[in-house]
Amino acid sequence: MIPTPPKPRFDPGTRVRATQFVRVGHREWTTQVVGLVERESVRPIGGMEMGGKGLFSRQQTIRLRRDDGEIIEVALDEWTRLEALPAV
Repeated sequence: MIPTPPKPRFDPGTRVRATQFVRVGHREWTTQVVGLVERESVRPIGGMEMGGKGLFSRQQTIRLRRDDGEIIEVALDEWTRLEALPAV
């Protein structure tokens, strides 16, 4: 059975800060992106060589538009922290 996509957490146009943590050895780096939500979706993981697994293995993403107009697709994992911010 193919799982259904999760329900969106944010309405389009909501200002959001996405904070991600990257651990390399004993160090931990933090990255942050702030922007307006365009959409939340899922994307397949893997390629053609994986055959039908691309239908089953999926990763949640959120598409943000930054203040300068740049569009960023953030891959979400269990350590990604999303915060709704007040409108500017």
